[in-house]
Amino acid sequence: MNIKSLLLGSAAALVAVSGARAADAVVVAEPEPAEYVRICDVYGAGYFYIPGTETCLRIGGYVR
Repeated sequence: MNIKSLLLGSAAALVAVSGARAADAVVVAEPEPAEYVRICDVYGAGYFYIPGTETCLRIGGYVR
């Protein structure tokens, strides 16, 4: 077996393998729907539930 046929066979195998991988379809997953902030009125005005939990939170502060 000479080197020319070995290189030619290797190149053909590489093209065949890369061609098969290029045929795979790209599947994009649909994004999950957004979970909007729910109002938590257990503690009064200004509190909201942290998305995905049952924890109430209030963010406040002031600027001097």
